[in-house]
Amino acid sequence: MITDAQLTQYEEQGAVTIDSPFSEEQLDRAEAAWDRLKASGDPPYENPDYIDVVQHPYFEEVAKKVLRANAVHVWWGLHPHERAPAEPPYADHKDQWKSGCHVDIQATWEDFTATPRRMRAELWFWLNDVPSDRGAMRILPGSHRPIMEHWSRVLTPEHKAELPRVHGLRPLPVADTQVAFPEYVPDLADKPWVEQEPVPFTAKRGQVLVLCSAGLHSAWQNEDEVPRKAMGTSWAAAGVTCGLPKGQRDGVMAYFPELKKKLHPDRAHIVPGDFDWLIESDYEPKWPETFLPSHKPE
Repeated sequence: MITDAQLTQYEEQGAVTIDSPFSEEQLDRAEAAWDRLKASGDPPYENPDYIDVVQHPYFEEVAKKVLRANAVHVWWGLHPHERAPAEPPYADHKDQWKSGCHVDIQATWEDFTATPRRMRAELWFWLNDVPSDRGAMRILPGSHRPIMEHWSRVLTPEHKAELPRVHGLRPLPVADTQVAFPEYVPDLADKPWVEQEPVPFTAKRGQVLVLCSAGLHSAWQNEDEVPRKAMGTSWAAAGVTCGLPKGQRDGVMAYFPELKKKLHPDRAHIVPGDFDWLIESDYEPKWPETFLPSHKPE
């Protein structure tokens, strides 16, 4: 499962890698299913071996502990995630962090510390080894806390009511072509976010990265000869209202009923039967309290 010490690391650093109970035979089946889905492009719910992994009680139980909840359900995910090998010459590491670091989830510190936790539990299940040079995700440990504390200070009560929500934001510099512009994550320490040093979260096959993507993290180039293979799921506590941009929300509402049909009757509860919990929280209208200083309304 996940130990108290690992939960403490998650709360302090925003990420922790844990072991899973899957055998080599189960991992082989899951990886073969991943390979077939990547080749065919079929929906994951059409592959029984893939479904067997998703509905394994392990993920639900980890999500319950992370979210401090008696009941949880799937929020998003399930599709095979690949980080394919990059072609040399490889990008400079500092440039990768500067151009790629971002947050995915917007939530306040009160959301994160609530019981149940009003946050998305993100579980990245690795189907092959993830050494540093195979596109291991870069994470800035502990950055989730000052960022969520900032949202606690500046957001209006009306906007806090839409949290947690998937809302990609990045620190300076922010190009005016980015979907969230002029919203951004301000620098909250003596050293700008993009000048700080992220940590590569390496893993062995069968391990799981438990991530709080309200902190800064980035995808990374794969300098190996084989792809990095992941199955990603995210979970929410029952009764917590969650926000998604319209396109993603429409995707969940189309996908979940089909997935629910494929689950074993004893496991079908991990997919909610309605969407009262899922609100539309899009990139328009913008929230002025998150604007760059040069765009503050008068």
